[in-house]
Amino acid sequence: MSSGQLLVFGGSVLWILLCMRFWRAIDPEHLWQRRCIAIAAGLGGGMVYIIGTLMLQVLKEKPVEGADPAAVRVQSGTAAGKR
Repeated sequence: MSSGQLLVFGGSVLWILLCMRFWRAIDPEHLWQRRCIAIAAGLGGGMVYIIGTLMLQVLKEKPVEGADPAAVRVQSGTAAGKR
């Protein structure tokens, strides 16, 4: 497991622990509030994990093969308007 994956997993667990801290702080008589916090903990932790792994894949992508950096030309807006 790479360090990036550990960070994503740690962030997901941290989100769940934070939500569970609020869950414990809510009075047990308020069942709907506790249920909403528990659902938010599960969904939020899953979303942090999924989005984090997607971002890791984007960061690890290799550059396009066959693209020559010297062949790329940049044209400014002022030079393009003057012909």
